[in-house]
Amino acid sequence: MKTIKTHAIITGLRSKVDRSLGLTIATPELSPAEKAEMMTLQGINVDLTIKPLDKEPTETYEVKKEMGSKTQAQRIRAVIYLLWKQDGEKGDLDTYYREKTEKYISFLKEKLEE
Repeated sequence: MKTIKTHAIITGLRSKVDRSLGLTIATPELSPAEKAEMMTLQGINVDLTIKPLDKEPTETYEVKKEMGSKTQAQRIRAVIYLLWKQDGEKGDLDTYYREKTEKYISFLKEKLEE
Protein backbone atom coordinates (compact mmCIF):
# COMPACT_ATOMS: atom_id res chain seq x y z
CA MET A 1 0.00 0.00 0.00
CA LYS A 2 1.35 3.42 -0.94
CA THR A 3 1.24 6.80 0.74
CA ILE A 4 -0.63 9.34 -1.37
CA LYS A 5 0.15 13.05 -1.37
CA THR A 6 -2.11 15.38 -3.36
CA HIS A 7 -3.71 18.77 -3.28
CA ALA A 8 -7.41 18.83 -2.45
CA ILE A 9 -10.25 21.18 -1.60
CA ILE A 10 -12.63 20.48 1.28
CA THR A 11 -16.01 20.81 -0.41
CA GLY A 12 -18.23 19.67 2.44
CA LEU A 13 -18.32 19.23 6.20
CA ARG A 14 -20.99 17.25 8.06
CA SER A 15 -21.49 17.11 11.79
CA LYS A 16 -22.07 13.51 12.86
CA VAL A 17 -24.03 12.16 15.82
CA ASP A 18 -20.86 10.89 17.53
CA ARG A 19 -19.52 14.49 17.52
CA SER A 20 -17.03 13.78 14.74
CA LEU A 21 -17.00 15.42 11.31
CA GLY A 22 -17.42 13.87 7.90
CA LEU A 23 -15.30 15.53 5.23
CA THR A 24 -15.90 15.61 1.51
CA ILE A 25 -12.84 16.49 -0.53
CA ALA A 26 -12.27 17.14 -4.20
CA THR A 27 -8.97 16.13 -5.75
CA PRO A 28 -7.41 17.34 -8.98
CA GLU A 29 -8.23 15.27 -12.07
CA LEU A 30 -6.73 11.82 -11.51
CA SER A 31 -5.51 9.15 -13.91
CA PRO A 32 -7.09 5.69 -13.64
CA ALA A 33 -3.97 4.44 -11.80
CA GLU A 34 -4.13 7.37 -9.35
CA LYS A 35 -7.83 6.72 -8.77
CA ALA A 36 -7.08 3.06 -8.06
CA GLU A 37 -4.42 4.02 -5.52
CA MET A 38 -6.83 6.41 -3.82
CA MET A 39 -9.52 3.72 -3.70
CA THR A 40 -7.20 1.33 -1.83
CA LEU A 41 -7.36 3.70 1.15
CA GLN A 42 -11.15 3.80 1.37
CA GLY A 43 -12.29 2.63 4.79
CA ILE A 44 -8.75 2.47 6.18
CA ASN A 45 -7.57 4.51 9.15
CA VAL A 46 -5.09 7.08 7.76
CA ASP A 47 -2.98 9.96 9.05
CA LEU A 48 -4.26 13.23 7.59
CA THR A 49 -2.51 16.59 7.57
CA ILE A 50 -4.39 19.56 6.16
CA LYS A 51 -2.09 22.45 5.25
CA PRO A 52 -3.51 25.55 3.54
CA LEU A 53 -1.72 26.52 0.35
CA ASP A 54 -3.20 30.00 -0.20
CA LYS A 55 -1.99 31.37 3.14
CA GLU A 56 1.03 30.55 5.27
CA PRO A 57 -0.09 28.61 8.37
CA THR A 58 0.75 30.33 11.66
CA GLU A 59 0.82 27.16 13.73
CA THR A 60 -0.09 23.48 13.63
CA TYR A 61 -3.11 22.25 15.56
CA GLU A 62 -3.03 18.53 16.33
CA VAL A 63 -6.10 16.47 17.22
CA LYS A 64 -4.78 13.86 19.64
CA LYS A 65 -7.69 11.42 19.58
CA GLU A 66 -7.57 8.18 17.67
CA MET A 67 -10.21 7.21 15.14
CA GLY A 68 -12.91 4.94 16.36
CA SER A 69 -12.04 5.35 19.99
CA LYS A 70 -15.07 5.28 22.23
CA THR A 71 -15.51 6.66 25.71
CA GLN A 72 -15.64 4.15 28.54
CA ALA A 73 -19.37 4.84 28.93
CA GLN A 74 -19.96 4.13 25.22
CA ARG A 75 -18.03 0.87 25.52
CA ILE A 76 -20.05 -0.22 28.56
CA ARG A 77 -23.33 0.59 26.80
CA ALA A 78 -22.23 -1.39 23.72
CA VAL A 79 -21.35 -4.44 25.83
CA ILE A 80 -24.65 -4.25 27.73
CA TYR A 81 -26.45 -4.07 24.38
CA LEU A 82 -24.67 -7.25 23.25
CA LEU A 83 -25.62 -8.95 26.53
CA TRP A 84 -29.25 -7.94 25.95
CA LYS A 85 -29.11 -9.43 22.44
CA GLN A 86 -27.44 -12.57 23.80
CA ASP A 87 -30.15 -12.90 26.47
CA GLY A 88 -32.81 -12.99 23.75
CA GLU A 89 -33.76 -9.30 23.82
CA LYS A 90 -36.03 -9.89 26.81
CA GLY A 91 -37.83 -6.70 27.77
CA ASP A 92 -37.00 -3.14 26.89
CA LEU A 93 -33.33 -2.29 26.21
CA ASP A 94 -33.45 0.91 28.31
CA THR A 95 -34.84 -1.00 31.30
CA TYR A 96 -32.24 -3.74 30.83
CA TYR A 97 -29.48 -1.10 30.63
CA ARG A 98 -30.68 0.64 33.82
CA GLU A 99 -30.88 -2.67 35.70
CA LYS A 100 -27.38 -3.73 34.65
CA THR A 101 -25.78 -0.36 35.40
CA GLU A 102 -27.52 -0.16 38.80
CA LYS A 103 -26.15 -3.61 39.59
CA TYR A 104 -22.62 -2.46 38.76
CA ILE A 105 -23.03 0.80 40.68
CA SER A 106 -24.19 -1.13 43.76
CA PHE A 107 -21.24 -3.49 43.40
CA LEU A 108 -18.81 -0.56 43.29
CA LYS A 109 -20.49 1.25 46.19
CA GLU A 110 -19.97 -1.86 48.35
CA LYS A 111 -16.23 -1.42 47.79
CA LEU A 112 -16.27 2.10 49.26
CA GLU A 113 -15.09 2.61 52.81
CA GLU A 114 -17.60 4.08 55.25
